[in-house]
Amino acid sequence: MTFDPDTIAAQLTLEEACTLLHGQDFWRLNGVPRLGVPNGLKLSDGPNGARATRNVADSTQSACFPAGVCLAATFDQEAARRIGNAIADECRSKSASAILGPTVNIHRSPLGGRNFESYSEDPVLAGYIASGYIKGVQEKGIAATIKHFICNDSELDRRTMDVSVSEKALREIYLRPFEIAVKHAKPRSIMTSYNKVNGEYVSDSARLVNGIIRKEWGATDVLVVSDWWATYSTEKAVLAGLDLEMPDSYARGSGQLIQAAKKSPQLAAAARERARTVLQFIKDAGGYDLPPELPELADDKAEHRDLIRTVGASGTVLLKNKDLALPLSTSLPVAVVGLFAKKALIHGGGSASLESHHRVSPFDGIAEVFPRAIHVPGPNAYNYCPVLEQGVATRPDGQSGMVVEFFNPNGDLVETRSLDGTFLTALDRYPKGLEPGWTATMSFTLRPKTTGRHVLSMASCGIAELSVNNQTICTTVPKPEDPNLFLMLALHKIAKKAAYEFEFGKGYEVKVNYKSNKDKIFATELPANGIHIGFSEALDEDTLIQDAVEAAIKIGTAIVCVGNNPDYETEGFDREDLFLLGRQNELVERIADSDSKVIVVVHAGSPIAMPWLDKVDAVLYTWFPGQELGHALADVLSGAVNPSGRLPVTFPKRIEDNPSFGNFPGANEKIVYAEGSFVGYRHYATKSIPTLFPFGFGLSYTTFSVTNLSIAGIESFGPVSSLTVTATVENTGKVAGRHAVLFFVSPPAGSSRPLISLEGFTKTNLLQPGEREEIGISLQQDAFSHWVGELDGRWELEAGKHVVRILADAGSLSGPSQIVTIQ
Repeated sequence: MTFDPDTIAAQLTLEEACTLLHGQDFWRLNGVPRLGVPNGLKLSDGPNGARATRNVADSTQSACFPAGVCLAATFDQEAARRIGNAIADECRSKSASAILGPTVNIHRSPLGGRNFESYSEDPVLAGYIASGYIKGVQEKGIAATIKHFICNDSELDRRTMDVSVSEKALREIYLRPFEIAVKHAKPRSIMTSYNKVNGEYVSDSARLVNGIIRKEWGATDVLVVSDWWATYSTEKAVLAGLDLEMPDSYARGSGQLIQAAKKSPQLAAAARERARTVLQFIKDAGGYDLPPELPELADDKAEHRDLIRTVGASGTVLLKNKDLALPLSTSLPVAVVGLFAKKALIHGGGSASLESHHRVSPFDGIAEVFPRAIHVPGPNAYNYCPVLEQGVATRPDGQSGMVVEFFNPNGDLVETRSLDGTFLTALDRYPKGLEPGWTATMSFTLRPKTTGRHVLSMASCGIAELSVNNQTICTTVPKPEDPNLFLMLALHKIAKKAAYEFEFGKGYEVKVNYKSNKDKIFATELPANGIHIGFSEALDEDTLIQDAVEAAIKIGTAIVCVGNNPDYETEGFDREDLFLLGRQNELVERIADSDSKVIVVVHAGSPIAMPWLDKVDAVLYTWFPGQELGHALADVLSGAVNPSGRLPVTFPKRIEDNPSFGNFPGANEKIVYAEGSFVGYRHYATKSIPTLFPFGFGLSYTTFSVTNLSIAGIESFGPVSSLTVTATVENTGKVAGRHAVLFFVSPPAGSSRPLISLEGFTKTNLLQPGEREEIGISLQQDAFSHWVGELDGRWELEAGKHVVRILADAGSLSGPSQIVTIQ
């Protein structure tokens, strides 16, 4: 079938054109069946997996891939491409034609709540890893959506926050990863962010959307879609170039846009052009030949499991290895310590979370390889009560979870559901026939594992009452305007807790009566509705820590697993400091004070403080590596995989040293990017500020040398030419391994620019001891250019002697270098 967007666009009525400019529902696009454009092209949330579009908390299972920061830590574009391939497969299994990823926002502060989802503090690393991901997705016929354009680098008040940023910083840092990806990978869609930039919402900005994306970058056919409910105007956003409002039609529906377009020839012409772009997207995503939507499938592929395991291990960073403490002999007994040794932290919170096919905990993975491993739980490490574990909350059929009954206002039962857990959000899954003012009941039998005064918690969007054995113990009356209600984010901020005396061996009937929320959190949103029921058993934490210390002393080797749970690193919330929750640091300190060998494994998406660093033998940073966490970790601990990850962010010694300090996360709906282009390592290197670990740092079980740096093309370097930079990498150690090579450029002496900036990177194949490999990259003019001026400025090659350097990390200027002179 021939599907020509220009021809179809010319045949659209004004009403049809305007209807194409907003969603059909939460995940699907409108079509024009009269002209052969089918309804219902479906999008899937990402970027670390194609989440099913049923209820967020009770959806079809999907593969959970490594989080963005873990993927960036591989410094491997081919790994990103392979992940993109696999995510495209997962989209097919969910009958989706597009993935809402990758995320390339900058890690401006180590406290950014959504840092785990995006790649780096460096725009070049972010841009090229994103390019690999996009190519992998799109070469399988699925559309990729790069997000969130632009400056959505913190979560506080993100829908109303106004980012004040210089044009120089905007161009050199925040726009650059998008520009790299658009020019090198051609994503089929770009998602605008919630926030304002310099006083104007991004979705309303003709300068940013039509001016930069379409005119400057030449991406005339890319679909520009709003983040969900981030369309703030009916007319202005269309004129600015925003093609698609999602979800549904809150700003453009109910005839608003059609009536406005009938009165304005300029708006009508813009709406038709925007409709043509939507049609182009439908064509590019295969929507012109859309088969009937099939049921979502949990397709647990062995090759996906292997890929997640491989990339998770490749992104793991070895930060310390005193006296070659690692790798460990698999014949040794090991004590695997910590709550997160058994509870796998595989992703962060918010829209990047999903129901994975399975999750291999650190202990389960380690125990497969180290048969003498034992687990010691340690203290609590949550800042909220998690959902009830399997077997603790049961339904009448004996299965884990709860029963939910939905009622209309007249009391008629609309639907009964059996959920596998104790978390429900009806945001994208209302029962058919449910009327405004509906109510619901949730019920389950709770069987505690111990006797004690345990705690139940409840977070809800509407008014709710929780009872145990017909005794009300907790009531919530949430504030409708609380932004944390959206997707039930930052539960520790909104949950109410109540203690109750429980006895082991008994069953307790828990019931929640819920009254739906009628109020909209934001003017353009439907009411959020949902509930999270959590449970924590009373713990004697002093005894748990002492038990861990005694086990470490007895066994001799302790692998201590610590980290940040997905309610602490999450969309919608920025961390307040660098410290681990609860008594995790105390746990590490106490064990380190024993005579045991101590290996600390950190599961987190951003830097943490390490007050115990000098006392422990080794530190591994796994990030959030996806569902095969335990297998990937065991591979590195045992030496089956030689760690080759590098830090994609700087770990500061103090939060006060970070260049955003004092201007993060903002206040009074205003945030100033006062540090300009001196973001991350650019600040630390230029001002010689010591760090805990510099950007690019990462140890190996072997050693490498990098020699023979050579640059070709200097004589003919011009506007359309590039420099070819090559070098030789040799494995000079005794263990096979891979090596990431980082190319930095220093500007001429006296320049006002940062001392160094990453301008390229590559990674070797697996090199055997004594083996060499020739590696190389191309450097374009932008590696030697900077932005001059403000809104009317330009890119300008900086004259003088630039130094191209290969550095181990951003903390040292020692390494092969050559001068490139720009006349």
